[in-house]
Amino acid sequence: MSQQKSIEELEKKVDALQREAHDLKVMILELKREKKESQTDSITKHIPDINNYQKEVHIKSKGIVQEEKEPIDWERQIGQIWLPRVFIFVLLLGVIWAFKAASDYGYLNNSVKITIGYLSALILLYIGGRQIRSNRNALGQVLFGGSIILLLIVTFAMHVLYNMVPLLVALVLNLIWIGMGIYFSHRFKSQPLAVLTGIGGYLIPFLLENNDPNILNLVIFETIFYCVLLLYALKKQFKILYLVSFVMLHITLLASVMITGSGQEKIFGIAVLIQHGLLVATFFLKQDFMKYQIGVLYTSFILTMSWVGLSFPETQYEMIVLLTFAAYSLLSIISWNKDKQRVPITLSIATLALLLFLVSKFNEENVMGLIVLQGLLSIYIGILASSKLQQAVGASIYLLSGFIIISTDFYSIASIDFLNWVLFLGTLIVVLRMLPLTNAIKKNEIIKVRKIIRIVLMILLLPFITHTVQALTHEFTLNIKYMAVSSSWGIYAFIGIILGSIKNYKPLRVFGLILLFITLAKLFFVDLTYVSIFIRAVLFIGLGILGIIGSRILYKNEY
Repeated sequence: MSQQKSIEELEKKVDALQREAHDLKVMILELKREKKESQTDSITKHIPDINNYQKEVHIKSKGIVQEEKEPIDWERQIGQIWLPRVFIFVLLLGVIWAFKAASDYGYLNNSVKITIGYLSALILLYIGGRQIRSNRNALGQVLFGGSIILLLIVTFAMHVLYNMVPLLVALVLNLIWIGMGIYFSHRFKSQPLAVLTGIGGYLIPFLLENNDPNILNLVIFETIFYCVLLLYALKKQFKILYLVSFVMLHITLLASVMITGSGQEKIFGIAVLIQHGLLVATFFLKQDFMKYQIGVLYTSFILTMSWVGLSFPETQYEMIVLLTFAAYSLLSIISWNKDKQRVPITLSIATLALLLFLVSKFNEENVMGLIVLQGLLSIYIGILASSKLQQAVGASIYLLSGFIIISTDFYSIASIDFLNWVLFLGTLIVVLRMLPLTNAIKKNEIIKVRKIIRIVLMILLLPFITHTVQALTHEFTLNIKYMAVSSSWGIYAFIGIILGSIKNYKPLRVFGLILLFITLAKLFFVDLTYVSIFIRAVLFIGLGILGIIGSRILYKNEY
């Protein structure tokens, strides 16, 4: 007993020591905390509030910027910048028409007109240089641009109108003038000068009359001209020049087709294919203004496929579209793990190229099911690539093809239209499974979207069942047809009530109830007029039984 008492006393002493140690530890921590608080209080007394200080500096600097910002001098903008840009074209048109008038009246021969044209260009260069040396940069740059345009016009006239020089000489001279324009733009860091040179080069064929134009020479010149401007715009990051050079090539080619009406459409198709290829190459090599490049690349794809469709036979068009799909698919595979910024663009264009190929290769009846599958596959690929753009493109293709399918009736279950209906309704179930994987829809919205898709599926099943029953009974009497359709509606409604009760899914139960009453209304307002009394009895007895059993199911589950 004594030994047990001693053990208990030792345990009590150990507990007491533990409590005292805990109390000492708490006291030490409180002393340390109080010491730190006293130190931070003393420091904060001598250091100002950094956040307030930064706000004051920001407000003051903002005020200074606002005070220093001057209003736009519209007189200077219009008089010194835009006035010379506009009227240099007026001057050049006047010069061209003066030459034309002199030629018509026989006052000047061809050699004199060409000589005067080159001398006028040199005079514009001289005057432009003097204006720049006098710090009138805007006027000087416009005069330089006008001189370049005049040199291009005179060289083009010397070759095309007067046949004074061969094609090679004219082409070399025009490339020299283009190089001069780019050089002046580079020297003076002037995008307007480059744009002015570009527009002048594009408009050469339309400023002069020519009864027998050489389409091949025109397209070669315009294509080379575009390639030079595009590369220069990318190098100097001239966004306006990048857009203008792209648009002007299509405008000039379209104008050439409308004016000449020639049968050499393939040349124009090849030109736009070269343009699109250069855009694709620079899209991967340069990324200075990606948003502009993306917009231009999409627009170029649409315009290029349009040109190719108009310029080439159907088989060649399909081959080009298929090669385009293969090229963009390969670019997507190569960039899959390396360049997440460009993959959505190449994927979506590849998807559109495949769509164009399918539409061209198959007729509408046979292609709709393929397009539905393509849209579904595109959505899934977009999920794998985490690309909202690809998912949106796939969803658009899927929904559009699905709408076309459900807008088409079928009259036989052995038809393509019937298979398209089955395929589309089946893929809706797949879409329900894929929804949780997508990042294009917010997580809290997925439940709503799934509910909408289920409701749409329930509604679409009704016309599908109706068309199927009508197709199966098309050889029977009118009584049998009406009885079959009404019976199928009632059975579908009854199945909806049962499944809705088992799955505890209210929309399906409500849909079944509504369809039961719709079927009853059909019996009263449609079937009574056309069916025999025996069929009426069968329909009403059957529908009455279904209604009572359905009510019993709902009553049992007490929803």
